[in-house]
Amino acid sequence: MTIVEIIKSLCDTRGTSIPRLEKDLGFGRGSIYNWEKSSPSIDKIEKVANFFNVSINRVLYGFDADRFSNLTNIAKGDRTIAQFSVDTGVNHNEIIRICLGYAYERPSLEIVKKIASNNQYSLLFSEDDFLEAAGYITERQVHSARIKAAEELIEQYANSGIVVELDDDFSDLFHISRKDGTAIASLHLDEFLTRGLDLLDEYTSKHEIEVQTIAAHHDGEDWTKDELQDIEEFKEVLRLKRQLKKNRE
Repeated sequence: MTIVEIIKSLCDTRGTSIPRLEKDLGFGRGSIYNWEKSSPSIDKIEKVANFFNVSINRVLYGFDADRFSNLTNIAKGDRTIAQFSVDTGVNHNEIIRICLGYAYERPSLEIVKKIASNNQYSLLFSEDDFLEAAGYITERQVHSARIKAAEELIEQYANSGIVVELDDDFSDLFHISRKDGTAIASLHLDEFLTRGLDLLDEYTSKHEIEVQTIAAHHDGEDWTKDELQDIEEFKEVLRLKRQLKKNRE
């Protein structure tokens, strides 16, 4: 894997992208893609590693050789390398390189799974721990990335004055509503992640038009945008009171 491919893989585990990463780290636009042609400085590699909370080796080689070596030695337990090679079916010299931390080429998926399946301490370390140390994306990383992306999207909704709540009965169903309780939509996680931004843009655009309409109705007054929004929210309260009154009659 090239360094750009490795960073792209790391971005996938966090639900982000290389352009977003460049912005977050203060790098020039397109600078990471240029690392294919020119080697980046060690301080920039370190910034990327710190951002993803991984080792520098993970960024440079696509896997954490030290962590994978440590996990392999734990999995081996008190067996000799020769016996462990027989038990796992992994080449003896390959096992030696991994156990000594000399394997700077990422082990194949087959080798990782063979070692993980012969782990004497499976209660402490799962196959996912071995896969992630070897630079492979696991289901738990994908799930974690999706949850993080949903949380960031919920924050964007909140900044726009929209409430997003998770259904108590359906863990992946998101209810989207205005502050006054007016429902906007209910979306499952997949749809929320794919349609969420478009729906937010659609709502905010519509809301902007509503604010402009209120401004027209109150022409001649020097209302701020926040004050106009307060007026709109107050009108929603009045509409709700009107509805409650009609229900009592």
